Amino acid sequence: MTPEEPFAVLGLAPTMDPVAVKSAYFAALARHPPHQDLEGFQRLRRAYDALTRPGGLAVAFLTSPVDVQKLARDARERFDAPLEKAAVVALAARAGAETLSRWVERCSRMSWDEALRAFSG
Repeated sequence: MTPEEPFAVLGLAPTMDPVAVKSAYFAALARHPPHQDLEGFQRLRRAYDALTRPGGLAVAFLTSPVDVQKLARDARERFDAPLEKAAVVALAARAGAETLSRWVERCSRMSWDEALRAFSG
């Protein structure tokens, strides 16, 4: 983000959340009060106005640079564990299916007498 982008001025990652924008504005306002830092306050106010005018938040969000590394990191955090778990479950299911298949194959080769002897208590 360049320093004059509205999100950067507010110290906020690009977002479509107006509540986050407002919170960031008031947090930044505490660091740049108008009576002590007029120039900083004016920059904050311009950024906040740009984000809060109709359609401004969407335009700023859509034109802000994309942090691909952060998106990839977030996706890995969100999906790696469930994908690993799904792979383990699939492997166990496959092993169970193979075991069942072998059992059915063995049982199908038994005669009635062998099956009665094998399965009777």
